[in-house]
Amino acid sequence: MDRLQQLQRLPPRELALSAAAAAAIMGTAVWCIRDYQDFLALGPGGAAYNLKGWAWVTSLRPFALSKQGALQTSSYPTDGAHEEIKDLPSRAGPRASVGGIIPHRQLSQHPPKDVTQYITNLFKNAVVQNSDLLQERLSLYEKHNPALFVHDDIFSSSDSSASETARISRGEIGHVHPDYSIHLYFSPADARHIIAKGWGEKHRLSKPKTSIFQFQKYGLSDTYIMIYGPRTEEEIETVSKILQNSIRFMTGRTDVQLPQWRTALGTN
Repeated sequence: MDRLQQLQRLPPRELALSAAAAAAIMGTAVWCIRDYQDFLALGPGGAAYNLKGWAWVTSLRPFALSKQGALQTSSYPTDGAHEEIKDLPSRAGPRASVGGIIPHRQLSQHPPKDVTQYITNLFKNAVVQNSDLLQERLSLYEKHNPALFVHDDIFSSSDSSASETARISRGEIGHVHPDYSIHLYFSPADARHIIAKGWGEKHRLSKPKTSIFQFQKYGLSDTYIMIYGPRTEEEIETVSKILQNSIRFMTGRTDVQLPQWRTALGTN
């Protein structure tokens, strides 16, 4: 006991600093574990579905839009939207809850089962009805889901009408996620109306062109929008018009047929 009493004791200040450091390390470890679990709960998509993928996504967070920033439209023009987009109704109710960066997922207000087939039909039929404009391939962003692409013939044409955004995205127009939310590209003016009327929000790496740090060199432009999964037949009809105008913008073509959704059309 005497020997223990003779041991040098840490001064109160150093003892407090040691305790604070230990608490900080413990708190960081707990946050990392919970955040990694939340990352896995989003499911596979884009980033590697493991610790390495989580670490990569975490390193991007300081450069991503905030959740509030994903709703800002001030960088988009007020004029130039397609007429169908200007005439869209406002989406009923509050916005859906959205989480993650890569993957980016809708967490609430998911479409009911009797509507999900209509969403699948919508994308499949878009290709069938516009086979000279569109192709279906595996998404470059998601890596697990099929996606709509600008047809190779449009890019190879000497007078290509494809938008600059289509070149940045390597032709990918958009895709449906396992939760039936949708990622699509739009003209800047269309994006402004779609977000303002509550139909979606920006991907958090879809930074304005005025931002110091952008992700265009990684294939992601400034009008990459999540469209909340439609919940009713009326909302499916609206999303059909939204999809049609996304295709118009990306292909640079006006002769885009409005995708049908009620039944699946046969392939050509």
